[in-house]
This record gives sequence, structure tokens and C-alpha cells, in this order.
Amino acid sequence: MYNSREGRLVGDTNNEFDSSRRSDVSYTRYSRSLGVGEYQKRRKRGTAFRCAVYCVLLVVMGATAFLFGRRYFGDLPLSGAGYVEQKEEAAEEQPEPEAATNTPVKVSLLMAGDVIMNGSAIDSGSKDSGAYNFDHLFTHLTSELSAFDLRLVDQETCLPGSKFGFGAYRPLNAPQELGRAEVSAGFNVILRASDHTMDNGEEGVHNELAWWKSEYPNLPLLGVAEPDPDNNPGLNDYVNDVYIYEKEGLKIAVLNHSWSIGEESQHIVSALTEDKIASDAKKARDAGADIIVACPHWGAENNTEPSEEETTFAKTYADNGVDVVIGTHPRVLQRIEVLDGPDGHKTVCYYSLGCLISSLYSQNMLGGLAEITLERDESGSCSVQSAVLKPVVTHRGSGEDYTVYLLSDYTDELAQTSWDGDLTPEEATRRCTEILGEDYDAEACEYRVSL
Repeated sequence: MYNSREGRLVGDTNNEFDSSRRSDVSYTRYSRSLGVGEYQKRRKRGTAFRCAVYCVLLVVMGATAFLFGRRYFGDLPLSGAGYVEQKEEAAEEQPEPEAATNTPVKVSLLMAGDVIMNGSAIDSGSKDSGAYNFDHLFTHLTSELSAFDLRLVDQETCLPGSKFGFGAYRPLNAPQELGRAEVSAGFNVILRASDHTMDNGEEGVHNELAWWKSEYPNLPLLGVAEPDPDNNPGLNDYVNDVYIYEKEGLKIAVLNHSWSIGEESQHIVSALTEDKIASDAKKARDAGADIIVACPHWGAENNTEPSEEETTFAKTYADNGVDVVIGTHPRVLQRIEVLDGPDGHKTVCYYSLGCLISSLYSQNMLGGLAEITLERDESGSCSVQSAVLKPVVTHRGSGEDYTVYLLSDYTDELAQTSWDGDLTPEEATRRCTEILGEDYDAEACEYRVSL
């Protein structure tokens, strides 16, 4: 309460005011004229007003500092509500992920048989200048090749350089211009595992691989490796690794193995053994391959029936989940079968394509092209959609008339200009029917595998 006699508040030690220590005229005036109650009300209103002013000042100063920072320091990461808003705006700018789908895709594959270059085949590319050109060998196939994604050829002939000589059957050597003609024709995978790969020893292999690397560094040569990697660094080793071709996410592995490879050469040439087949098939699957195509060099020469070796290894391929097997080396066509593997898996097996180019005997002039479509459908399932064989004929004419024709393009008139004209279209058709069976379509000049 207020003691008017003493001029001070009493009864509240916290709010006690001693006029003897402070001579506050305004206090005396307010307290005496208004009373303590009114004075305290006005005092509280003043305090509230001052707090409101301070708050407004703080807000104005904070806003000024924020705008100044944005102008001179950009959009720095902030804490609090402003940072959350930034993150939300950034999130709105991101496109929503699309639902996972399996886009259908097809890979077309063509493979040609043995290229056997000796004698008259090499002579056909010889020029008066001493140079060689073999483009004429493939002139009539380039249109067919251009329709395919993967275009494989079994180049059994070695390209070690002129030091090792040309023309003989062993060593089976040809000028390196043969490789240039193969690439020019459209082949984009060269198969090199064969019983002739080591004809010129490690030096011959090294010379050939060095030439390929210098001329076509990105071209895959399967089934052969550099004997001394330190002398040819950077060359892909498709003896210890697998080659995988990819199109729109569909991955195709291609393997190349050969019989008649001694243990001392298995680090250079990919050997045809059960362990190697199983190991390479596993490597292919581990690398993500959806489909595996194997190209073995096997069998007995000039035998139109598959040998026991061929059928045994074919079963090994099927048991290891290989989808397509395309054989070479017998020099003649052999039948095509669909083999059963584990869990209902099917393997299409071309036992032998015969020769693409040959200067050997009349029976070796008929070969074939394997033309295969590999597919991934909307469900993600990968399979062999179609498998066809189209016969080809080596036409042994003079000079640049030494070439290869599809049987569908071969005529009696052409056969008469070959120096061994007994392989007429009629004779070639008879042989195809005898080897491939009654399902061979003589009118279309093709055999279509029933899948």
C-alpha cells in the first residue's frame, strides 16, 4: 500500500522505493495524482509498447540481413523453414522415375564358315605391282552382310606377314590384305581359334595380332591371345575373357574354341575342352550375358556326318546353357539339330558351315551362312527367335572372278565359267537336300530350323 505520510510504498520489499535515495519528481507526481493502481497500469502499457517496438526492429533488421545475403552471396544452404522450402522446390523439379519395362529388342547374327586361302585363292588377288587386293572375294555378299548386327567369319588362314611365305596349306598363310578385305566387306568379329593358329609359332601370332591392332584396334579377334602381352600391351585377351556384344541392353556372348591345341599353347589359343566350355559359359553369365553363342572348331574333314567328338562337345555346350553352337573345320556342310539341355533349355547346333572360301577340292566349294535372330521380348525372356542356313558357293573363276555367291544367285552360266564346273546349281541343291534333309527349301535356297 501507499503511505502518504512517508511518501513511499510499503509491504512489498521487491518493489520498495526509497524517496530518500532517489528524488524522482515524476514518480511523486504520478503516484500522488493517479494513485498506485493507475500508475502501475500505465507503467505496464509502456513496457509492452517498448517490447513491441523492439520486436519490429528485430524483424526489420533480420529481413534486411537476409536480402543482403541473397544479393551478394547467392542461394546458400539455409537452416530452418527457408531451407525446407528450397529442398521441396528442388524436389518438384526432378522428373518422376518411370516404371521399369522390358523393351523388346532383336539382335541379328550372321556367321560364315572357313576361309581357306592358298594356291589359286591367293593368286586371284595378286597384282602386277606385287601388291594384293581381295575385295573381289566378298563382292556378292556385302549386301547380305549389311542386314546384320553381328557378322562373324572363321578366318582359319593366318596373316603373319610376308616373312613366312604364302600359298601352302601348312603353314596356311595369306597376305594381310585378306583381313582388310574382310573388314571392308562388313565382317565385324574375326574367329581365330583353329588347328592352324600356331602354324607360324608365337612369332607368327604376335605379328598378326600386332597388324590387326595397328589397322583395326577395336575389332574383336576371338580365340587367340598375344603370346607375350608385354610386347603388345592393350590387346584384348579373348582366350581368358569372353566377348560380349550389347544392343539396347540385350547382351550376347560369343565364345570361340578349337580342338587339337596342346597344353603348351592353351594360353595363346582357346582350347576345346569340357572344363573350358564350362568356365567360359560361367564367365559369360557372370558378365550379364542373356544369350551365349559358341563357335567351336572341331570334327573330321570332308565328312558330312558329325563326328563323335562333335556330338559329345555339342552336348557339353547344351548342358552348360549355351543357346547357339556354330561349328567349323570339316570343310563341308553338316546337319543342324536342336538339342535338349537342363530345365527344358534348347540349344540350336549347326555342326558345320563348310567353307566360305576354298581352293581345295570340288566337295569343299559348297558352304553355308548361319543367319540367326536373337530376341528379348516384353516379359524380359531371351531366346533364339529364328535360325536359318543359306548355302554359298565358291566360284573359281579367273582373277577377280574368283569369288563367292549365294546359291540363290548362282546360275548354270556362272558354273560353266568355273574351272571345276561340276558344282552346278542342281548339284548344289542335291547336296543340300541330302545333308540337311527334306525340309531344305530348294526354291528359296534355305533351310529354316524348326524351333
